[in-house]
Parts: sequence; C-alpha cells; structure tokens
Amino acid sequence: MANQQRYFIELAYKGTDYHGWQIQPNAVTVQELLNKALSTLLRQPVETTGCGRTDTGVHATQFFAHVDQPMNDGPWSMDLRGLNALLPHSIAVKRIIPV
Repeated sequence: MANQQRYFIELAYKGTDYHGWQIQPNAVTVQELLNKALSTLLRQPVETTGCGRTDTGVHATQFFAHVDQPMNDGPWSMDLRGLNALLPHSIAVKRIIPV
C-alpha cells in the first residue's frame, strides 16, 4: 500500500440548500458536493471524513474534514481557487493543511 498523507480541509457553508453535512441517500449534502469537487480536481475518487454532523439547513462558519491521499508523486497540491470554482457559492474551502 502506498504511503498516505492526511490533509485537514477547513471550510464554511450556508446550509439552507443542503440536508446537512453527511452523505445521505436521496438528499444533497455538503460532503457529497465536496467529494465530487475534489474527485474532479484530482481525477480520482476522494472520500472525506467530517469532524461532526449538521442537520438540514444548518450553517457552519468553521467546519473541518480530512482526507487521506496516496503520496505516489510527492505532496498533494491543491488549487483552492480551482476547488472553490467547482463548488456552489454556498460552500467555501478556506484552507487545506497537511498534517
């Protein structure tokens, strides 16, 4: 198995249009949209883990998720502008921190 690097993702979102953070069947969630945007940008499947959960319609000014990515080609680089361009305006990634 390849070496893994963990990254914290700091984000904020206005939850009005979402059924909370955590992926659910038949409902749009923040985690679902973040995973899709990361997968598109990195051209590989990405699954995040959130620091907690929020209910339908709840906003978050500071929320953290993490993702583990293989280090096959050196450190994972992330273009925040590119990532945020793939997300709805109601979700904003503030920082990605290698830990």
